[in-house]
Amino acid sequence: MAQRVRGHLSFANVTSLMALVFAMGGTGYALTLPKNSVGSKQIRKNAVTGAKVKARTLRASDFARGQLPVGPSGAPGAPGATGPTGPAGPAGAKGAQGLQGVPGVVGAVTVQRVEFGLADGQTAGASVPCPAGTRAIGGGSSITPLTTDGHPTISRPDSTGVTPDDGESFTGWRVQYRNPPGASTTAGTVQAFALCAED
Repeated sequence: MAQRVRGHLSFANVTSLMALVFAMGGTGYALTLPKNSVGSKQIRKNAVTGAKVKARTLRASDFARGQLPVGPSGAPGAPGATGPTGPAGPAGAKGAQGLQGVPGVVGAVTVQRVEFGLADGQTAGASVPCPAGTRAIGGGSSITPLTTDGHPTISRPDSTGVTPDDGESFTGWRVQYRNPPGASTTAGTVQAFALCAED
């Protein structure tokens, strides 16, 4: 059978058959390439130029590092709004205990007074004692007449000449005055007083 077919084949028959196949299939054909199969090796050097690239289609990531020029730094922006207050921090460690203060006044306060004379050129003083069961919490003095040049040199708590220990109370108030000598000075009278509070 094959020999019979070969015997009837001629160049004209083959040509006619090929023309019929092309006529039935059309003159065009599609070329399908695998994905990512075209790269720098398949593209002719300098074949892609700026004129062939669509404007505004390239991104910074399409260029190698250092290829794009760096512009100047912009001006500093305006300060942002103040953020919200943060939460309170943890409590600190307890500090050392402070010194013990002077006991407060509980009972009534009375004024005790002592007067003494101050002659011209004299230095004199006196202690104002507080009654039993009270303690001195303050004191002071004054002098008359006001023309006298006498002035205080001592005005302090008194403890009968003995410095009290911690926790003990003062027993009165001590005052001392000096009246310088001179023709323009006069004698005067000093009023010393103590503020005494009940224990």
